Amino acid sequence: MKFLVRNTILYSLIISMVLSTAILYASETSNFIYIDQEISGDTTDLALNDTVPKHRNLSDKVDRIVKIFPIPYASYSTETNWLFGMTKINAFRLGTKDQRDESIQPSKITALVYLTLNKQYKGILSSDLIFGENKYEIFTEIIFADFPNYYYGVGNYTHDENQCTVDVENLSITQSFGYKFSENMYVGIKYHFDNYMNVDTIPGSAPCMTNVEDLTKNEGIQSGIGLKLSRETRDNRFNASKGSLIFIEFMNYGKWLGSKFDYNSLTIDLRKFITPLKWLTIGGQLYSEANFGNLPVQSLALMGGDDRMRGIYIGRFREKTMIEGQIEARFPIYWLLSGVVFSGLGESAAKYNLYSFGGLKWTYGAGLRVMINSATKTNLRFDIGFYDHKPLYFFNISEAF
Repeated sequence: MKFLVRNTILYSLIISMVLSTAILYASETSNFIYIDQEISGDTTDLALNDTVPKHRNLSDKVDRIVKIFPIPYASYSTETNWLFGMTKINAFRLGTKDQRDESIQPSKITALVYLTLNKQYKGILSSDLIFGENKYEIFTEIIFADFPNYYYGVGNYTHDENQCTVDVENLSITQSFGYKFSENMYVGIKYHFDNYMNVDTIPGSAPCMTNVEDLTKNEGIQSGIGLKLSRETRDNRFNASKGSLIFIEFMNYGKWLGSKFDYNSLTIDLRKFITPLKWLTIGGQLYSEANFGNLPVQSLALMGGDDRMRGIYIGRFREKTMIEGQIEARFPIYWLLSGVVFSGLGESAAKYNLYSFGGLKWTYGAGLRVMINSATKTNLRFDIGFYDHKPLYFFNISEAF
């Protein structure tokens, strides 16, 4: 408990300093509240000019509304009952007066909270900042959740009848720093903290069809530190139309950091984007995750979710290693609307030498995009993904990759 309190206080101070620095930096350059600038300056003057497209004026209004008001949403699932939530995003470019200056990578601050009729909740606050003419990166994220998940066991061949509803209560804190040490190359350090206060089947929920091991042994603190290295040439890291990303991260979780569990993890993320036609962007991603040592089931490589292998419930398959690949085509539809179609292949196993073509999972789907910030090309996205001919629906901000 003392370790938790000490870390919580320490990281609250760090996060406060990070956010304060970002706001101060932005205020000094008068760029943070970029929509207000446009209203009081050039945009208002241009709006009086009949030659300015009406769509541009409407886009500015959408930008302004999204900046001021959070986005509400609701959904229903059997493990949560009805869910009601709100999300808020501010996307901006630090260090430039021109928010459409594509030589400066965009930053964002996001907040999300939702509650369910089953008295479950999740809250997320994160900031992803890049400044100093793309020289420095700071990422901060706090998650506090008491939220259920479906658990199917460990392995690449678990079955639907193994499904159990598991309650997970967790406080998660992530902090990372990156520095651009040469052209397009970044090196950084990352710290990650989890305190899983509860990991167990939910009393009174639908009974498990098979016997489940004692999941409470997965409770406790995970504390890890690591290094990351990346090569970044994307024109926009939140919505790329060209360029590539090579990302490698190594993390060590150990008792020397107060962790109950001892393990290492290695993540490799490769992305490439091309625009062969003016109206068509094609993106591809290859992602691999490997874990070595004694780690809890919730920290295994989890297949599925709203970013990769869309169509598979997150954690439907989980193992020590995982390889996934996806391809996506993006195209405009009308005004602020655009569309995507995507497909993915993936597999998980205890070791890489256990992979086989027979174990591959295939997902596919399509989605709509609504541009909520034209300066930074930030989209609101709605996706429907299919696995084994069954659909899953996703609502999020920014592209999947």
